[in-house]
Amino acid sequence: MLSLLPLLVALASQPSPAPSAAPRPTPLTEIGRVRTSVCTTIVVHANGAITNALDNDRLLGIITTNLRNVDFDRLNDLQRRNAINDLMNQASTIRVGGKAADGEIKKLREMAETSTDPQRKAELKAFTDALGGAIYRQTKAAAEFMRDVTIMQGREESTEAHDLMTRANPTPPWINEAAVNQQRQVINTSPKSYNKIMRTIAEDLGDRNGAILSDEGVAADHSVAAASGC
Repeated sequence: MLSLLPLLVALASQPSPAPSAAPRPTPLTEIGRVRTSVCTTIVVHANGAITNALDNDRLLGIITTNLRNVDFDRLNDLQRRNAINDLMNQASTIRVGGKAADGEIKKLREMAETSTDPQRKAELKAFTDALGGAIYRQTKAAAEFMRDVTIMQGREESTEAHDLMTRANPTPPWINEAAVNQQRQVINTSPKSYNKIMRTIAEDLGDRNGAILSDEGVAADHSVAAASGC
């Protein structure tokens, strides 16, 4: 099966430069080791969620880069279908990772609720709220990408089915040909340019990325304090 993703992974690893007027969010990284048992438990769950968020960032970058750079219009039907299926699989992986991360976030929220240290409670809540927001945005972006592609593919299949039916059942000579042609134009909804559709989806994903990085930056700002002082 043709896979175009490896060709563009290197490009995806290079984030788009942020506007110079706005400060860059703090990069999200895993929390280092701690010695006390309570903090260790926090770190284990926090790093589980952080790892999933970072993996999702990478996958969203791969999807966006491919949508921007692959020439879908030049691919034949099989190549294009395989390339799109690869991207759909990446998006599905994001949703699976997001669900796992949500489980870790839920455990951290429970720990924040039961914490007797007001500062740690506040820091842990701020961390989970921000990271949970980033994970939600990632999962939503993946789900909406899959929805857009599914709609496009559904229209393609509808057009193909109609064309097959038309060839198998040609228009009788006594039926108004102009009316039939007008109906065909309404039903025929295959995209005229796959590149245009994919670039539009890529722009939407790019717009969402700023909010994701912002949430991750807030989470990073609170991550160390959330697991300190136990």
